[in-house]
Amino acid sequence: MNDPHRVKLVLFSDTFPYGTGESFLADEIPFLAEAFHRITIFPLYQPGGGKRKLPPNVDVATPLLPFDHKDKKGFVKYGLWCKAPIFFATGEFFRALFGWSRKAGPLKRLRIFFNYFLMLRTILGRKKLMEEIVRECSFADKIYFYWGDKSVMIAPWLRKRLKPNVEFMPTFLARFHGSDLYEEAKGFLPFRKMILSDIDYAAPVSYDGMRYLKNRYRHIPPTVKVWHLGSAHHDENFKNLLSDDNSDTAFNIVGCSNLIPLKRVELTLSALQLLQKDAQAMERVRARGFDKIVYTHFGGGQLLASLSKKAEEISSDSLHICFKGTTPHKDVLDHYSKNGADLFILVSSSEGIPVSIMEAMSYGIPVIATNVGGVKELFRNGPVGYIIDADLNAEDLKKQIVEYILLPKEIHSQMKKNCYINWKEEWDAQTNYKAFAEELLGI
Repeated sequence: MNDPHRVKLVLFSDTFPYGTGESFLADEIPFLAEAFHRITIFPLYQPGGGKRKLPPNVDVATPLLPFDHKDKKGFVKYGLWCKAPIFFATGEFFRALFGWSRKAGPLKRLRIFFNYFLMLRTILGRKKLMEEIVRECSFADKIYFYWGDKSVMIAPWLRKRLKPNVEFMPTFLARFHGSDLYEEAKGFLPFRKMILSDIDYAAPVSYDGMRYLKNRYRHIPPTVKVWHLGSAHHDENFKNLLSDDNSDTAFNIVGCSNLIPLKRVELTLSALQLLQKDAQAMERVRARGFDKIVYTHFGGGQLLASLSKKAEEISSDSLHICFKGTTPHKDVLDHYSKNGADLFILVSSSEGIPVSIMEAMSYGIPVIATNVGGVKELFRNGPVGYIIDADLNAEDLKKQIVEYILLPKEIHSQMKKNCYINWKEEWDAQTNYKAFAEELLGI
């Protein structure tokens, strides 16, 4: 194995360490910092929200984009009028134009193509930035792209520019999660052949992701190996497992996700609305000892206003819904620790392997989730809740919620304990990230 006192890692993130996103990378970085002598991070862009504290051997370099990655005017200004290459993208343009997707027609595919194309040209056209990247990577042993779709697009050009500057080419590694892997999530992901042909090691976060890579693409890296994510648990004395006795007469449901169409949070609201209107079901819920249902959702996004409005319209004495909006990661975990919860719901149409579920389980919260991506891998040690078909409707989800609520008290209690045991055995960040850091150091 390499000597960690002489090994440098260059890491490409989306926003980390800026803002509040990529909380799972925040959990991983201490283990990387322990394994490597120096780490340099290149964020894709810098959002608002300040900069998180980093280990002393971790530096932050210039963001790849001088604007938000969704700023169309920025792409036109920097990506259209620059001297970066153009004709390498001809094949991808025609794949976007004439390809087929259930979720994206030609116009949407072309829009996605041009977003990625102009993003890449923006990065390649920034001469001083590319010189900084080449300089930092010339002293690196490993180059680690945390996502498999954006920053990693520079890999072919980076290899070419590093070649005359290094005796040994660094190892190029990329993680693959959900929206950066499954083309069905967005409808189209450009430059897959180019990306997969120019990295040495693909690290999908689920076995489903590994199968997807191997079955869908002919050009894949020499090494493809699953490395699960994990969540950090910050409090051993959390409410859900303190006692089998719960005097709370509200049945508390939580959710945690961005409020975007893919997460289908409106489906959860519709299911709760149906439950509220079902007098017979609500009578059975009250007979079970719960006089009302409380749903609390953490996360912001484009649908926050419309979902909050619907929540106000359907809330009543027997149903209370609260959207907390964008919430610091620590505050979400504090809520789980101090308040506990009876159930966590995530009904996305596409996922990688959700850290939000790992976090809920680490606090003893059973889960209802759709069987997409690698979600089923979170249910291997159970019972810890219900995994349900992704094609469900609101009535199906309502029935599943009622079925769980009506389970005997002792089964609720056992499921909560099973969740914690499952997390501890399979999804503890300390175990998973330490092993991954050692693998990254040694490859």
